Amino acid sequence: MAVLSGFISKEEIEAGEEIEMTPMVFAKGLADSGFWGDKLFGRIMVEDLEVGQGFQRKACRARAIYGLEPVFESGRTGVIKIRNLIAFGGRSENTLMERNYDITIQECKIQNSSREYCKIFAAEARAIPAFGPVPEIIPVYLIYRPANNVPYATMEEDLPGQFERFCGRERDGSLAPASASEVGHKCTAFQHWLYQWTNGNLLVTDLEGVGWKVTNVRIVTRTKGYQGLKDSCCPALLEHFAASHRCNRYCELLALKSLETPQPPAKAKGSRSPISNRKAPSAQASPQLQKKGLASPQPLRKGSVSPKSARRCPEVTESQPPARPKAGDNGKASRTQ
Repeated sequence: MAVLSGFISKEEIEAGEEIEMTPMVFAKGLADSGFWGDKLFGRIMVEDLEVGQGFQRKACRARAIYGLEPVFESGRTGVIKIRNLIAFGGRSENTLMERNYDITIQECKIQNSSREYCKIFAAEARAIPAFGPVPEIIPVYLIYRPANNVPYATMEEDLPGQFERFCGRERDGSLAPASASEVGHKCTAFQHWLYQWTNGNLLVTDLEGVGWKVTNVRIVTRTKGYQGLKDSCCPALLEHFAASHRCNRYCELLALKSLETPQPPAKAKGSRSPISNRKAPSAQASPQLQKKGLASPQPLRKGSVSPKSARRCPEVTESQPPARPKAGDNGKASRTQ
């Protein structure tokens, strides 16, 4: 593990620094895996070196000077974040820089894709008058700082006020109890909604912010690489959520299904496509297969009593017991008569 040092230099504090900022765009909604939009070239001035008390990320506050409109107007503050601890295999500076880049890309992917899911959740929630306000996950932007020792980071809107953790994890990695506030209950409903929407493949585990604006999103997936998310696989945490979640009022307003009984693995569900689901019952009820499985009508006519013998011997037919006679017996009786 490497603790990143030199995150902000003295020169950057005094004179500011040139940066490149790139937004992640989802032009086709969740059908799109996301791509990078047009770059913005601007200058920022770092103001506060330490923002927040998070262990996962190192953060500082910066003020936009020019060039970042319309994302950050001149004079507006934002927060620059970078993963505090980076695991890397080699000792070379290039290896550390590559890991810095890969991790920052994943951070952008996680929060911005969660934001897209939250937009759909909000659209459904707003259709219910009794639901009320809906939390909003704020976007994060990829920034590149050529003159910095740690060149890649994310930048996002500055949220003034006291941060509250709505959903999160304990230090041992298990899910922590959600906040008892209205926002906390609605974030829990969003967790439930997303779990159900993705058929148990994706879960938002960490949501915190100020008021109705949410950031510092973390997720887990059932399989590695789901939707391009490489380092978030933890199926046990998904099962834990399904077993421990208790629906609240907002889950009920959204008519979400209860998760008290753990869902079967999504892989088993997804192994059958809707087409194969339709084929399976039709194969069992296929008229052709039924004809092959049953005895042919022709042998049935040969083995049964012929209509001619039935007309010739009515008294024998009436004297038979209720059980159906065997074909061989009928044949002998017919010849005797």
